[in-house]
Amino acid sequence: MGDSIFLNKNDFDKKFENIIFPNFILEKNISTEGDILFNNCTFKSTFILENLKARELFFFKCNFEEKFILSSSFFNIGGFTDCIFSGEINLTSNKCTSNFVLRNVRGKEFEINGEYQTLQIVSSKIGNLILKDINTERLYRESKIEFLVENEINKIQIKSYITLSNIVFVGGDYKSVFFEGVFEESINFKKKVKIENLYLESSTFKKRIDFEEGEYEYISFYRSIFQSLVLISDNNLTEDIPRDLKIKELTFHSCVFDMNVSVGMEDIQFLNLSNNNFKQIFNFNNNADNNNENSEVTIRINGTNQGNIIIERVDADVNLSDINYGNILFKDLNISTLNICEFQNVGNVTFSNIKSGYYFTIQDSITGNLNFINFDINIFKEIVIAQSSLNGIIFNKYPNKILSYSKNSIVGYGIKEKSKSSSNLKNIYNQLKHIARGKGDIDVSNKYQSLEYKQLLLSKEFGFDTFILLLNWLSNDNGRSWFRGVIFTLSIAFLFFLLYFHFIGIVFCFEDHFKDYIIFITSFPKLELETYSCENNYWEVKLIIFVARIFVSYGIYQTITAFRKYAKG
Repeated sequence: MGDSIFLNKNDFDKKFENIIFPNFILEKNISTEGDILFNNCTFKSTFILENLKARELFFFKCNFEEKFILSSSFFNIGGFTDCIFSGEINLTSNKCTSNFVLRNVRGKEFEINGEYQTLQIVSSKIGNLILKDINTERLYRESKIEFLVENEINKIQIKSYITLSNIVFVGGDYKSVFFEGVFEESINFKKKVKIENLYLESSTFKKRIDFEEGEYEYISFYRSIFQSLVLISDNNLTEDIPRDLKIKELTFHSCVFDMNVSVGMEDIQFLNLSNNNFKQIFNFNNNADNNNENSEVTIRINGTNQGNIIIERVDADVNLSDINYGNILFKDLNISTLNICEFQNVGNVTFSNIKSGYYFTIQDSITGNLNFINFDINIFKEIVIAQSSLNGIIFNKYPNKILSYSKNSIVGYGIKEKSKSSSNLKNIYNQLKHIARGKGDIDVSNKYQSLEYKQLLLSKEFGFDTFILLLNWLSNDNGRSWFRGVIFTLSIAFLFFLLYFHFIGIVFCFEDHFKDYIIFITSFPKLELETYSCENNYWEVKLIIFVARIFVSYGIYQTITAFRKYAKG
């Protein structure tokens, strides 16, 4: 048994000043209608207070060299001010009907449990603070847990099967803060709070969560349900006043949001969305119009997201992967890199009014309803599309130049092997051809058909098919140019005219024989000159005339085909 320090348990007030308690102390069932006060005391050994009842319980400038336990006690007001705890402190199953304050305390391990009308931690330096199953019952009025200015706490864990308090962070410096449980009331972060790592995980949050000010390295919304608004904003919307809010990385993973999530801030570097269900709207606005040089954000959307996502007015690197079941709108962006990789789009993704771009990649993806509207996709300096299905894609203006791979290591290398690269481009151009024709863009469709055949030519080994593809390209640019058909026909006719003259033994002179060339070509399909009727019977000359008829006929056919390019299909 420990020593007893309450020798007269019927005293109204119990005050202890400037005392050193050398031994283990255990006090049970102390009851008074007055106050209990310890001022400038030192406790050399463990100190336990159990089932204590008092109007006030305060410790001022006390030093606890071993463990301190306060359990199953009832008081109106209490707290510790300017105290040092060398061992653990446990406040368990207590009930405070008004304020309980930890002010300017120092310690390694704190665990607090029970019911506190208002719990305040102020200007304290603590290693590990655990709030476990705290404020689980309704008290006389709305309860609060407040972390106030000048705190330096390494780790805070708020774990409770249910917490009925509003939780507020107003200033202070915290390395890690964890929320886990059911939180019935609002949570607010404001003033100059600084949190290195903030985790809201495996929990249900029933009321609004606000981030008004502060500096955060990493915030994680993880495997939780949010039944009310989540507002992260560096602007006071009601008064239009800017606020100091900085977040390096913000992550939403495997969460359900019943109401809107709004993120509006300039100073953020990474935004990650994965496996979420946004039942209303997720909105991110970076206010990129304010010309903040450090405003570029890396946006990663992966996993299986559902719901409506709006990303607007952002300078960004955008990465899309995995499966999208929702509706995603990117609006008024300046994009450094757009990387769509291993992405299956079951929902809708729209890029609208994109102002600038550098690298664009679609790789190993099924684009589905992927829309690029109100801007020219060719603002991107490099467009790479590799091994992807483009069925459902919509362009306001179609891409001019498409690559199979990029030299930029950030974008990804794509398909470097030449034969596979040509085969990939042939497939991409074939898809774009059908997409354009389906939208009635005949000219664009013909362009992609020509590019498709060109890549087919490059992908094949030299042979008869290669020769045919080459002729199709030379004769009318694969059905696109009637003028090239005319030039090809005149040129091939002139070539055979020279051969014709060669075999009948005449040296061609342009001034003397140009009219003979005109008579030769206009004699089609004969392609011979009556002046040299005897020589026309030579077998070599007959062979030249025969082959010439084939190629000139081919040139005329290709010219007619190109004339009819808008009537095909």
